[in-house]
Amino acid sequence: MSTAPDVKLMRLRYAGACTCGVRVEQGERAGWDRGTKQVVCLRCLETPSADESESVAAHSMTPVPPALSVTAEADPAPPPPAPLDVGVAGAAARREYERRKTKDDAARAERSALWRALNGFFYPDGRQTTHAWKVGAAGETRVAAALLAASESGLGYALHDRRVPGKRSNIDHLFVGAAGVYVIDAKFYKNAEISVERSGGLFGPQVETLKVKGRKCDALVTAMGTQQEVVRAALAGTDAADAPVIPVLCFVDGLLPMRVRNRQVGGVRLCGLKGLGKLVAGEGDWDDARRLAVAHTVAARLPSIT
Repeated sequence: MSTAPDVKLMRLRYAGACTCGVRVEQGERAGWDRGTKQVVCLRCLETPSADESESVAAHSMTPVPPALSVTAEADPAPPPPAPLDVGVAGAAARREYERRKTKDDAARAERSALWRALNGFFYPDGRQTTHAWKVGAAGETRVAAALLAASESGLGYALHDRRVPGKRSNIDHLFVGAAGVYVIDAKFYKNAEISVERSGGLFGPQVETLKVKGRKCDALVTAMGTQQEVVRAALAGTDAADAPVIPVLCFVDGLLPMRVRNRQVGGVRLCGLKGLGKLVAGEGDWDDARRLAVAHTVAARLPSIT
């Protein structure tokens, strides 16, 4: 496949339409004409230019023996692949925030004007338990942006806000890379110190403890193990049943341990927003076609909440 100098072959960040009328969905490969700011579908990229067409026409003047002639009818083009359901990052958290805020506003409306004024002064963001959902949604959006950059670099395919079968909970992010399927949970602890403490060993089992701001947060590690099993169950019975499933806790704006050894606890990788792209770029055996196929399988078995 050849492209014009001003046309760049890439995976589209947004859906668009070619001048021939073919629609190209988000995440699909197509050309981008930097001169005309126009999407060019793969079929048009394969169409020869005017000069090439004239050259082909000149050569085609040579008569073809009847025995070598072929029918003019071409095989029908295969249908385009179904678009990948990538989901919308933070959608579930934003929806929960709006639900709680509506409930809080209704309760606040029943109070006196003085109470509402004082409450608004001391708690401008409303109830902490409600505001946390808004902060969480913002954190998920930032993680999604980092994964989008990795996707546009050809490292893999990102999926967001996946529904856990039979439960109200969700999985924040999945990324299908060369090394396997990354299960990523976004956590927002602004300027919080993240540490891993190890005790025991030698003659007994070693115990690892995750701490955030000095407080034990082993529940975060346990929850990641649960999400890991959900993804494994989704892949069971498919040709990707033995795929590596890698749990990751991404601390947005958190202060991670300096030693790389302490950036893993209980089999769960720990990373910050800046290190996420490098983590999912880990080397592996899956080529782009394999990654896309697994991404479609996961997307079908763990549909997005939106």
